[in-house]
Amino acid sequence: MPKPRTTRTVYIAGQRWKLRRAKLNRKYGDCDYATRTIRIDERISGIELLDTLIHELVHARWPDLHEQAVIEFSNIAAEVLDAERFRRPEDQEE
Repeated sequence: MPKPRTTRTVYIAGQRWKLRRAKLNRKYGDCDYATRTIRIDERISGIELLDTLIHELVHARWPDLHEQAVIEFSNIAAEVLDAERFRRPEDQEE
């Protein structure tokens, strides 16, 4: 089985960003504006992955948004998407 790609290109508000899965220490994700790189810890999955991905995407799009607003939005969005069963095909339950 081929190894999953760890870096992909995404576009956020017309800007090209790198989205990378990597082993991070003491955090689930981060957003580097200088290099336009979002990193998500490769060890998380499920709703934690979804929440973290949304969180970092919001930071990339709206860098001046207050941290508490980013946390609240990402939590709500992840919970709703999870409840609606939005998942990667390999994560689908039978």
